[in-house]
Amino acid sequence: MAASRARSVRGGAERERRRRVFFALWPDEGTREALVRATQLAVERSAGRATPRANLHVTVAFLGAVSAAELARIRQISSPPAARFVLSIDTLGFRPRARLLWAAPGTVPPALLELESWLWSELAELGISRERRAYLPHVTLARRARHVSETLTLVRWPVAEFVLVESSPGARSSVYEILETWPLK
Repeated sequence: MAASRARSVRGGAERERRRRVFFALWPDEGTREALVRATQLAVERSAGRATPRANLHVTVAFLGAVSAAELARIRQISSPPAARFVLSIDTLGFRPRARLLWAAPGTVPPALLELESWLWSELAELGISRERRAYLPHVTLARRARHVSETLTLVRWPVAEFVLVESSPGARSSVYEILETWPLK
């Protein structure tokens, strides 16, 4: 187990490296391409820094930095009772303070809310606290963007699984690595 831990030295004391992780819906290549096509004009007009196409996703539960021991327990979460569903991405939005351009479902499918609730219930059993803010599923399209008034062509995203992702800093944006995948029923 000690060999699997990444350690760094700071101020003479060893510290275990914590890994930044989250659960997400990860689009297949066809859905990813449809998202890019449907949002390209809005992203360009926003003059923001576009999210790399490989990073497009919907976060279901953001956990933040976890230890190797916590990550091992998180990876053992059982298969969810949640059913497959279709996410209809049909709305563009903007968060002025964060300067984020995003796309989201106008109506959140009950199955997604059930999945999010089930995940936090499982995580609570591991001692991981739920985020305080309300869950607003979305795909971040651009950062440092400005508001645009564009319509969005409907993108139907068939969701058959969710993933556990590790986020690491990259040169221009975060680098995401899928650690685990869980199928939906």
